[in-house]
Amino acid sequence: MVALLSKSSITSLCKPQVLLTTVGSGPFGERKSDSHIYTLGGQLPKQLDLLKSNVTQKTQRTDYNIGAGGIAFKIDGILSPDEADALAAISESVGYSRFAPAIRTAPGMRQNSAAHWIPSEEHAEAFLDPMYERFVHLLPPTLAGGALHGRLSRRVAHYKYDDGDVFNRHTDGAWPGQSIAYDEEDGDGNKCKPSGISEWPNLVSRLTMLLYLNDESDGVQGGNTRLFHTTHDGTFTDVSPKKGSALFFRHGFDSDSIMHMGTQVHGDVPKYVVRLNVLYDVPPPSDDYMFDPKIIA
Repeated sequence: MVALLSKSSITSLCKPQVLLTTVGSGPFGERKSDSHIYTLGGQLPKQLDLLKSNVTQKTQRTDYNIGAGGIAFKIDGILSPDEADALAAISESVGYSRFAPAIRTAPGMRQNSAAHWIPSEEHAEAFLDPMYERFVHLLPPTLAGGALHGRLSRRVAHYKYDDGDVFNRHTDGAWPGQSIAYDEEDGDGNKCKPSGISEWPNLVSRLTMLLYLNDESDGVQGGNTRLFHTTHDGTFTDVSPKKGSALFFRHGFDSDSIMHMGTQVHGDVPKYVVRLNVLYDVPPPSDDYMFDPKIIA
């Protein structure tokens, strides 16, 4: 899959550049001050310019019964195989680190590698927005009293699981919407100098979207997402990665946040997955997210 797209050619095309330097969290609770969130200074691969794409994707939702009050479902057909390969290739061009930027996890919990980037608004309008249009009609129109927002948060958080990697049992935190902040405008009033990350007011994420970029047809072994049932009796449902499909479940700091884990991956082929955040129009409490936008470097 990813090998079909040369890392050097993708890097030359996309031109990843550091957007933000911040504190990162390692697999065993280590902290470092020079973790990076990136943006792309060049172009998107043609496979991800969905505004110009002739690909027609048929999306379909499957719900999982994980107990009373538990919200979890899969949507198939979000990306084509070629689109999934191109997105995985971008992550390799950005580069993976065992330290996840602006993330805090308990020691031993997250055993994988991270590559986070935020597209420019031009790239988001060419890729994220058309992708969202493919499945937005299948999402809950309201959650926690708030209406579904019209755009996905712009942060694209890739995780790569190599042989032996696992993401132990946890719940996902809620986040504000995020996009690139700009310092300067050109003569036509266009934003031209990225300066960091902007948070969107009066919005908070309520659903995790785990977008799978490869699966067993590419040689992935293991790496299921395990959803623990709300009955709290140890029962669970395993969801196998399916290329181009995404798993959605409730997250945040309330009792209906779904406990889950990424089971261990085995063998030579890594698992590639992206976390995206689905936003709802609710003013978040001051402690309802954990991103610290302060530039450390």
